[in-house]
Amino acid sequence: MENELSNQPAVSAIDAVETIAHAGHVLKERLSTGHVVGLAMADVSPTMAVMLLSAAVFTAGGTFAAGVNIIMMGIVVLIALCLAELASMFPSAGGMYTLVKEVLPAPVCWITKFNYLLQGVIIPASIGLGIAQFARDLWPGLPVPDTVIACASLALAAYVGTTRVEIGAWLTVVMVFVELTVLGIVTVAGFTHVHQSLRDIVFHPVTLNAASNGTVAVGMVAMFATLAPAFNVINGYDASLGFAEELKGGRKNIGKAVVLSAVIASITIIIPLLAAIVAAPDLVAFLKAPSPVLYSVESVMGPWAKYIVDFGVIIALFNGALSLMMYFGRATYATGRDQAWPASVNRCIGTLNRHAVPAGAVVALALPACVLCFFSHLDWLLNFSGTMTAAVYFCVGIAALHARKSHVHVERPFRMKLWPIPPVVVIGFTGFALYSQESQYLVGEGVMIAAGIACWLLSARWKRSMA
Repeated sequence: MENELSNQPAVSAIDAVETIAHAGHVLKERLSTGHVVGLAMADVSPTMAVMLLSAAVFTAGGTFAAGVNIIMMGIVVLIALCLAELASMFPSAGGMYTLVKEVLPAPVCWITKFNYLLQGVIIPASIGLGIAQFARDLWPGLPVPDTVIACASLALAAYVGTTRVEIGAWLTVVMVFVELTVLGIVTVAGFTHVHQSLRDIVFHPVTLNAASNGTVAVGMVAMFATLAPAFNVINGYDASLGFAEELKGGRKNIGKAVVLSAVIASITIIIPLLAAIVAAPDLVAFLKAPSPVLYSVESVMGPWAKYIVDFGVIIALFNGALSLMMYFGRATYATGRDQAWPASVNRCIGTLNRHAVPAGAVVALALPACVLCFFSHLDWLLNFSGTMTAAVYFCVGIAALHARKSHVHVERPFRMKLWPIPPVVVIGFTGFALYSQESQYLVGEGVMIAAGIACWLLSARWKRSMA
């Protein structure tokens, strides 16, 4: 049944929204394009990407982190073009889940749904612990356990996420400005204290050599290993999709917002990242550091710089947690509104509160995220989220390619340029990134696929019980 519905024209998503509207449960158009881009940039969190998420890429591929993220800039724009066209066809708070649901068979939809929504629990949990770590670095004598700080941060983000959407939007815009100011300081400091050749960093990358305690040229295996972690660095620009039903100006604006968010995200991450690498006085010490970028900042600006960085990162992390709660809360709400789960679950997550925001869905993400803060395997899950992101974008690429054939008569207010190059490149690149992953992450993805197929099979029973 769901498979048949997924192949109906684009109006199916719009009809679903209008049906809910008659019942008094509809998201309202209250946000400008600037608000939506600001929310997406908060989800991207350039400061978090540069200071924290880039560390996994440096560990995997050494200074090839610069080259792979430059490559990712191009891939990100191509992904954004695919998302923009699909989102203009199927504007929905469900984001990437809805885009796949409207075009591809139901089993693929369920696999995408699991890979997509689980990130809304894992990433906020890691952000909460990150806030605790940087808060303790800023105030060493803080007499509160890290898990309590993490849960309190997530609870505050969830609370703001359940108020009027304009409040969260304005808060994120202000905090993004603070983030960009901090990154601007890092960038200027880096490019005015150059110790490494930018050309060598990009075209002759090196990584640590344990045998000689020095560096060695990066091999192809290490290069391939950096692909999935790099998806976590320039990521989050798709958050603009979650506010499609609240954006003023029609479907074309959501396409513009996605592409604009992707371009701004790429620029604000890559430039400070390059500045930090060229400013490193010693590449061996740089690559050994727990946070390589922070090592460069302290080397250039002195030990007092850590206070600026700590403050900026705390702001960035909370901003990211807030935006993620708002974004994934709307995606979770859309699954309940679409009657994807058992009736009791749909009632819990598929309704809006008096502020016309999905409070139940936000809480449904915040609670398990707080629980995850007490588990020691969160680092593995965070690394695995890069694999899940690649899997989602792989499905989006297929959907963007297939939609031109299966939905010929559907209006496309935003039409991607250079078709079919964007979806073909996205499919090829993300497919190769998945193929080159370590077996432990591929096993994890296999579990996600099995869970998705199992729920697809169960969904027929859920639908019968609601009939």
